[in-house]
Amino acid sequence: MDRILFISISLISIFTVLIIGDVLYIGLWYYIAIPFVAYLLTLPFKPKQYFLTGVSLVILLTYIPYFYHNLFAARPEGLLGLGHFFSLPGLAVGILLAGLYLKKKSLSSISLFTIGFIVTLLGFLTNQLIVCKTVIYCGNLIWPLSLL
Repeated sequence: MDRILFISISLISIFTVLIIGDVLYIGLWYYIAIPFVAYLLTLPFKPKQYFLTGVSLVILLTYIPYFYHNLFAARPEGLLGLGHFFSLPGLAVGILLAGLYLKKKSLSSISLFTIGFIVTLLGFLTNQLIVCKTVIYCGNLIWPLSLL
């Protein structure tokens, strides 16, 4: 069931790109590759029920600020997708840390989902903050974190 939810949630971004268009100007391959690589990263840990669902929701959530910004911008930014791309190592680290932590734990499904979701999201956001504060100007994509 977890793999079915993972695939279903991953297909949301793919269908969004097919219907609305690629507002990040990266290509459809990008939206297929990220869930695929995330799934491969979880394989050594033999993810338990609903861990993959949490990871796929994080991946989907990471697109939303970028899609929203470029979709409604008066002048869409062509290189905005680089901010997302350069934040993916944090997503990978979050997946690996959550997988390592949960590997030997016997927790409920909701706990597995929650830990996988939070740790993966924190990995992405930490990397995003570093990237946006040092390498790339991200503008209002990180406005709640701009006080740091």
